[in-house]
Amino acid sequence: MRVLIFVGLFLSFSVQALKLPNPLTLGYTLTLAKNLNLDEKQQQINIELNEIELKSYQDNYEPTFDIDLQLAGRDNQISSNNYSHGFVKINKLLFDQNTQIAQYAANNQLKSAKFTMKQIQDNKILQVMRAFFNIILADMRYQTTLERLALSAVRADHVQDDFDVQDASEVELLEKQALTQLDVSKRIEDAGVQITTRAKLAQLLNIDYENRPDDLVRPDFTHLFAKKLAEFEFWQKKIQLNNPQLKELKRVLVSLKQQQKLEMDNREITINSTLRLGKQKYDIPKNGEWRAGLNIIVPLGQNYAQERKIAKLLAKIKQQELLIKKHRQNLNQQTLSLWTKLRTFKQLNTALTTELDYRDLYLERARANYEMEIENYIGDAMGNLTDTEWKLAKNEFDFVLTLTQLQQLAGEDYAF
Repeated sequence: MRVLIFVGLFLSFSVQALKLPNPLTLGYTLTLAKNLNLDEKQQQINIELNEIELKSYQDNYEPTFDIDLQLAGRDNQISSNNYSHGFVKINKLLFDQNTQIAQYAANNQLKSAKFTMKQIQDNKILQVMRAFFNIILADMRYQTTLERLALSAVRADHVQDDFDVQDASEVELLEKQALTQLDVSKRIEDAGVQITTRAKLAQLLNIDYENRPDDLVRPDFTHLFAKKLAEFEFWQKKIQLNNPQLKELKRVLVSLKQQQKLEMDNREITINSTLRLGKQKYDIPKNGEWRAGLNIIVPLGQNYAQERKIAKLLAKIKQQELLIKKHRQNLNQQTLSLWTKLRTFKQLNTALTTELDYRDLYLERARANYEMEIENYIGDAMGNLTDTEWKLAKNEFDFVLTLTQLQQLAGEDYAF
């Protein structure tokens, strides 16, 4: 046990002290996500508690050993008798209907706890992916802000030069300076977002703040948009057949029905076996050195507590059946909502890709005009280009997160 605790502490320390590769990829990040965070550790404790409870019912069937020693005598009118003895007693429970039913219920509680752990892990995958994407978006937004700050600073300098030769008013100068200061504030704000998004990812990965990720590799999801989007009916059928939570609800329903059957058949029969080995100093011819026995207990009469258990289980069965119907309806709504979002993101990707081509061509024209001193729109063109790149990246990430949610609803692992 001490070794296991030491190994657990060592692994926990190793994760927290881990130095992340630079740059960090999404694939490696998802590998790190397999390490338990605080929510998972808490649920792991719940699983262990359920395992202990299940083991306690199994322990009821383990044999027990007792030593019975007695030094005693009795003085009567005829003689002084020695009533001393020494026995080894072995008792073993062979069958107990109540224990069997309780053990069955505890085993199902353990399965439910493990399913909850799987849900926590699936949710963490989405959280880690979202946190990873948010860092990339924060970096892109920061770059856009820097470009706009540089542009506003240049414009403020030009107005300052004009003001110095009295070609610009003080109002125009103050306006440009105010805009520059606002862009400085925006830069500070976006720099803070860069830090907080990295801290969030480190927290999800159970990594110390000091070891938060630095550079991240933007994943390429272009191939996902080249694929034809499956129809809604395809996802609907797959999710209705394979949804993990729906399967779990059905499993619990089967378990409740089985518990009800066990309770209805429960006669509270208990069968014990005993074995006694040893010697005694009295009535030796009648008792011998060993004794074995089988004890069967069958209660008689009506058991009102058991009737209440059956009635309670029947109510739980009806409740579980309603939960299944409601979850089926919710699944249809979730599937339709996510699928509709996928269609929107896919079309928006086409639109933003076209817009990016336009922004790129416009920037090239702005550069050419700038070099020929015809127009000076190059700053705006650069800012608009990076802003479109940000919108395109965000749309891609939203598409991937939505697709992952659909895959999880269908009981599939994320695959890109």
